[in-house]
Parts: sequence; structure tokens; C-alpha cells
Amino acid sequence: MGPAVHAFLLFLLLGISVCGRPTYTSRIVGGQDAAKGYWPWQVSLRLGQSHICGGSLINEWWILTAAHCVSTTWTLLTYTVWLGSIDADYSSEGLQYYVSKIIIHPNFKETTADIALLKLSSRVTFTSLILPICLPNIKKHLAIPASCWVVGWGKTKESQDSDFYPILQEVEVPVIDHKACEKLYNPIGVYFPELEKVIKKDMICAGDTDRHKDSCKGDSGGPLSCDIDGVWIQIGVVSWGIGCGQSLPAVYTSVIYYQKWINATISRAEALSSKHLNLSDFLFPTVLLCLTLLEPSCALWA
Repeated sequence: MGPAVHAFLLFLLLGISVCGRPTYTSRIVGGQDAAKGYWPWQVSLRLGQSHICGGSLINEWWILTAAHCVSTTWTLLTYTVWLGSIDADYSSEGLQYYVSKIIIHPNFKETTADIALLKLSSRVTFTSLILPICLPNIKKHLAIPASCWVVGWGKTKESQDSDFYPILQEVEVPVIDHKACEKLYNPIGVYFPELEKVIKKDMICAGDTDRHKDSCKGDSGGPLSCDIDGVWIQIGVVSWGIGCGQSLPAVYTSVIYYQKWINATISRAEALSSKHLNLSDFLFPTVLLCLTLLEPSCALWA
């Protein structure tokens, strides 16, 4: 048992937050296979036994993902999340959890407010392979580094036949200035300032189109994570894009923008659960949907 594992166990015993502090810390740059334990918050969201989206573990009960990843046409019992494995297919190392509640942002429409919370039916036990990622502190200004990391089982090539890659992939991507990204997606906007912005205030852009480093179909819902002062913090959720690693960067839902909503929603849901806890909460999970989902547009990577 190495010193990193000892430190992890000490954090647990002392009740110190373990979010954003993986036991294993080395990284592979440039769209390569991720090693076991390097991204312990990474979630595979599944419909039945098939991977459909990514997600992130943010505490022992809750998963953060994209709103367009979930649909009202399926019952909650068909949704599961897998933790602790780098394999998209079944793995004996992974742990399966059922979803008991889905909460979609009330303003979700196509690419706007593309964020959702999933509550699990049972509490997650943290291990060296399963840990939450930290979320931004709403009381402090967050200095985002020049580059962050995106991880997922999505396509490694846009022409790939399968919608997912069997082994978790990791890639470091530069974070692009908001105005610069708007200019890329809306080059005529500078001449027509009255036009509606393509890149809204609740979005973040990241990607290296020169080196074809990007997220793609199948990565939706996964985290855009930054190493800030030795702690991994999630700043974005994979949302949409046009092409994969081509001429335009990927667009992420800003976790910073929606941090207050995340905190308030979880607090409200936990308060309701404590008041109305009964057997039906476990036998018949409920869906809390703030509006009827639209069919995903061609630009969405569901």
C-alpha cells in the first residue's frame, strides 16, 4: 500500500474532504487510454446495459450530467450508473447504482441550461477508485488554468461506427476565451451586434482543433476538470459541438454559472427526502422533471 493510499485512508478517517484528490496522479497527454484510478469521479450513464453518456460523482448520493442525456420516454428503472471502472462494457471492477431521481434544470431547451442532477438509490462508498470531484466555491473567484482535461468513452473519430470507445479516454484541452469562441461560432456577429449570441453566458469552450483534441459523441455529460492548486475541480459538463476536433471547439455547460442551482437543488431534494422518507422511495423511484425534453438536435452529442 503506497503513501497516496495511506493519505486517502487518513482523509477518510479524519473526515477531511476527499473530493478532487485521486489516489493516482500521473497523466497521459493527448487522447490516450486512461489508467485505472486516475479519474475516480468519472461515471458511465447507461440505458439498460448500454453506455449513453458520461457524468461525474459530486458527492455520495449525486451525479452531475447533461440534461439532453436523459429522456422521459424511459422509466428510471432503466437508468443505471457505473463507477470505478475504465471499461465501457461490463467489468467486474465496476459498481452499478440505480437512479432514484432525475432533476433537469427548468430552463433547459436544446443547448441552453444543458445540465441535470441524478440522485442514486443507495449511498456510494468511497474507495481509491471511486471518489467525488470538487465543484467550484461560489464564494471565491476561480482562476481557470489555460488548459483542463476532458475524459469519456465517446468516439475517438467522428467516422467511428460505434457511438463509444471501449476504454476510457483522456485528453488535455485548452480553455478558449468566451469572446473568441463566439467569434469562431458566429463570425458575422461582429458586424451585427444585435444578433443573438451563439455562445451564451452559461457556456464554456475548450478544444484544440489544430491537434484534433476534443470531446465527441458519447462524451456528453462528462466533466471538464481542472487541476487547481492540487485539487481537481469540475468547471464544465460536455454539452454540444459541431464536428469533433475539426474547425470548432466543443461547448460545455458552465458548472460555475450553475453552482448556486446545483447547491440549492440538492439541499431542497435532501430536505424533502428527510420529511417524506418511506418504502416507496426505494421501490418506485420518482422522476422530477422541470419540463418535457425536446428531441436532441443534430448538434447534441447524446
